[in-house]
Amino acid sequence: MLTNKKNMLSAAVVMASLVGTHGIANAAPVTTTTVGGYVKFDSIYNQENDTSGKLREQALLTLNGNESADEEGDLYFSSYESRIKFTSKTTGTPVGDLKAVIEGDFYSGATQNIVNLRHAYFTQDNLTIGQTWSTFMDLSALPEKGDFGGAAARVFSRKSLVKYSTDVAGGKLDLAVEAPVYKVEGQQDAVTPDFIAKYTLKTGFGHVSTGVLIQNIAIDNTSTDVDTDTAGDQFGILDDTKIAVAARVSGRVNFGNDNLKFAVIAGQGLGGYLNFGDTATGAASIDGTKVELSDSLATRVSFQHHWSTTLRSNLVYGTTTADINGVDSGDYTSTHINLIYSPYKAVKFGGEIISATKEVTDNSEDKKLSRLQVFAKYAF
Repeated sequence: MLTNKKNMLSAAVVMASLVGTHGIANAAPVTTTTVGGYVKFDSIYNQENDTSGKLREQALLTLNGNESADEEGDLYFSSYESRIKFTSKTTGTPVGDLKAVIEGDFYSGATQNIVNLRHAYFTQDNLTIGQTWSTFMDLSALPEKGDFGGAAARVFSRKSLVKYSTDVAGGKLDLAVEAPVYKVEGQQDAVTPDFIAKYTLKTGFGHVSTGVLIQNIAIDNTSTDVDTDTAGDQFGILDDTKIAVAARVSGRVNFGNDNLKFAVIAGQGLGGYLNFGDTATGAASIDGTKVELSDSLATRVSFQHHWSTTLRSNLVYGTTTADINGVDSGDYTSTHINLIYSPYKAVKFGGEIISATKEVTDNSEDKKLSRLQVFAKYAF
């Protein structure tokens, strides 16, 4: 009798286990959706600004504007940097975990009051597909600033891509094909995507990251119209391709609560990636028979010091040099120094002083910017 009871109990346990396992195997995927973003207010006063740009919140970008319409002594308020972000995560699907992100800010349209698409991508395990930060960037090496545009020597690009990520030798390897962004005399005849490889290693002192960018620069201007009113036609017939290679080394070194961030970017055809995409990737040669690629060198260093648990400062210096056919094209130098008060992680108030210069290629006086920016931000 006792034996029969034991057998019945064992059978019940086995059946319950099978039912439980079957239930887990057929559990429905679970999806969670969150909304985030931040609200940011900027008050900007230009003591000296030799130009006027559409996106006046971005300090160095204004130096590409119209020099005849300077904004010296101007005060400007803005909240366009504010953004909203939707994130959806699904677990337990037959193809693994999924994540989707859509994010926008308000840097769009003539009055900048239309939502501008920043990110629209999804991930499946090791794959990332859609529009997001270029793989050539090192986001963890970017310094904290009030200025949305950033310092000189900044790789900054969001575009459509397909990226594969995996762990290698204690670090992370990213391999990506991305939408080409180059321009040569206003033209782009892309035939292949950009190819990017990035390796990031976290260390006891911070992290180190390296990246390689390969672009196939193709121009097919077969027009026989040599009128100067059409971009590229003044160079006659131009049918040429060049391979542009560039590299980046960047990272962060921690000193207790303080940190030092750095970046060195060098190579050819960086016009679409470096600074603000205003510098051409290349130009036609003097005789108009081939493409001459730009050569760039950019360096940036920043130091963050915590005065207390709620008060910190950042000092940022960057410089960029670029030339095509031996002629300077868009050399920048910038310095940012700020003081930020953050009584709570999601809230910060700050002030920032910005000094920047852009060398002008026509031998006229350099364009200069001296700015005071006061800002407040709440992230949710």
